[in-house]
Amino acid sequence: MFDDFKERRRIRLTEREFLQQVFHAYQDADSKLEQMARLQALATRTTTVIHDTPCGDSAGLKSRVEQAIIAIEGQSEHLADEIKRLLDVRREVAEAIAQVSDPTERRILEYRYLAFLSWKEISHAMKIGLRYTYMLHERALKNFSEHFTKFH
Repeated sequence: MFDDFKERRRIRLTEREFLQQVFHAYQDADSKLEQMARLQALATRTTTVIHDTPCGDSAGLKSRVEQAIIAIEGQSEHLADEIKRLLDVRREVAEAIAQVSDPTERRILEYRYLAFLSWKEISHAMKIGLRYTYMLHERALKNFSEHFTKFH
């Protein structure tokens, strides 16, 4: 009996990991967006240097700006790939959650793993007690396991 409990617990953790991968993908994409904003700020930052004599050579400045723009474009492509991965992961998890037949259980999984609501926010949104929210979540995970093998 103890081994059966451990096995069920291991499966549940695997299912939770499957569901939580959307959150991790969002975190990754958000991190990339922050990096892009910093790169763009660096590329567009300019400083004015006043010289007594005119300086006609702007090739060095142009080269650095071009290099920065090329680097930003490369990062933008990488970010686009990350966002595509996020959308693919989100779609896969949403499709798996949609297979849960009970609408209340399905909603609690959507709130938690697609909308990233806290337990208190879920409880409030569903107009149920916090303990009942936990109980419904456990039941939803158990029923989700029936559909989990189809997607992972």
